[in-house]
Amino acid sequence: DGFFHDEAGNWAVRGGSPLRYDPTNEPGIHAPWLYNALGQPYKTQATVRQIVNTVYTTGPGGLPGNDDLGTMSAWYVYAALGMFPQVVGRAEVLLAAPLFPLATITRADGTRLTITAPGASAANAYVQRVAVNAVTSTASWLPESFTRTGGTVSVTVGPAPNTSWGTSAADLPPDRLVG
Repeated sequence: DGFFHDEAGNWAVRGGSPLRYDPTNEPGIHAPWLYNALGQPYKTQATVRQIVNTVYTTGPGGLPGNDDLGTMSAWYVYAALGMFPQVVGRAEVLLAAPLFPLATITRADGTRLTITAPGASAANAYVQRVAVNAVTSTASWLPESFTRTGGTVSVTVGPAPNTSWGTSAADLPPDRLVG
């Protein structure tokens, strides 16, 4: 928690301190998503939304740091979708609250990944419930089979953290995702 907040408890996610999160430092951009592995996905949701709202802006200078080959832009796109590929070269993704009520990704082979979050808004930054292909899921991540074969992840979002969703040992991403 101290990595994302200063001593007074204020958000410290814009960089400038060697002791805090630096959104311009590509090797650490996965850090906000690690709360999923700690059984506190609501903190991932709060931290990701804070970064999206304060670090990324429109116009020149709207991306943190140097957008080497699109890394910083890709981080924003993943955050907007409410999912993040934790390990390079693997297809499992960690979950957070999407920014949009509907997003569909159609791969070149026709496989579709659909993300729905009908209540998505600035106020509704927290996951309340998730269903994958109409089956309720309490896991804070999606397996590679979702990315490989496609499907629909439906996210119910709300204005307050659901501190019980994604918190049991069975809901945590496998160790290989965070190791």
